[in-house]
Amino acid sequence: MTLCYSQLMQVLAVALGEDFRRSPELILERRGTELWSAADSAGSLFAVKVTTPCSDPQGHIGSEDLALVEGELLRGLQAEGIVTGLYRGHGRLPEGTGSWLALRWLDGRSAASAFADLRRGAGERSAAAFAAGMAGAVADLHDRGWRHGDLQKEHFVIRGSGVRLLDFALAQRPQDIDSASVVYRGAYDFFMSPELAAERLATPRTQHLTLTTQSEVWSLCAVLYACWTGVYPISEKDTMQSTPELRAELAEGKCRDLSITRPWAFPEFEELLLSGLVIEPEHRPTARELARGFQELALRAGDGA
Repeated sequence: MTLCYSQLMQVLAVALGEDFRRSPELILERRGTELWSAADSAGSLFAVKVTTPCSDPQGHIGSEDLALVEGELLRGLQAEGIVTGLYRGHGRLPEGTGSWLALRWLDGRSAASAFADLRRGAGERSAAAFAAGMAGAVADLHDRGWRHGDLQKEHFVIRGSGVRLLDFALAQRPQDIDSASVVYRGAYDFFMSPELAAERLATPRTQHLTLTTQSEVWSLCAVLYACWTGVYPISEKDTMQSTPELRAELAEGKCRDLSITRPWAFPEFEELLLSGLVIEPEHRPTARELARGFQELALRAGDGA
């Protein structure tokens, strides 16, 4: 559902101030979520997310509160010094059912775009450096007991030599912190770990699933696989819909042969990548171990990319 103009103007006035520049642009609209870009009176660019009820069965339960939940989670991450310089404000819609979140706009490229450029020519140093930054961003969460909950190619922003994560609406706090959140049923299916896919198949839609760091390491490496090769690691299905059949395939955890899907042979990179895609969660490395491994590989690589 697209907000009417008057509703959007009310949200932007609350989020950015009454004298914001009236040139919002719709960036994305999907399953009850709209993402707008707009500037404040000083010309600073912001992303404004609006979430409303979603009737799509593939959408999230309580989708109207996603922006509200993400705002509270970001405040917690900011207070702990884990994610800073991103949060601007959040609240409920002035009219109607839903919530909004304002974030500072991050310039940079998505991981999908950055790796797509590398596939045009072997760039071993850059591939390893990008992977190190992505793993490091996840490790910064895991080291403090947090999990992101929705790792995707588009949620990693590569900014020069650094990497930032976006979209924390499904993040899970440390177990010792009491917090209300939406029911978690996993995120993008193609990056779901085998154990989480199996648990989702075996439980009702209303049951909250706890995401472990080991499970998220699988998701991280699945995202890296997709970034590097341009294809998903598990399924060859071409679908925008989540299906029980797809999740059953994901639950088996059988990865596609890298010798067929890889853009070029990079044995050390492949070894690190596949170490996080083993079926047994306890045998996967931590995100921090992956970050160190990819960083060491980037320092050794000599392609000049």
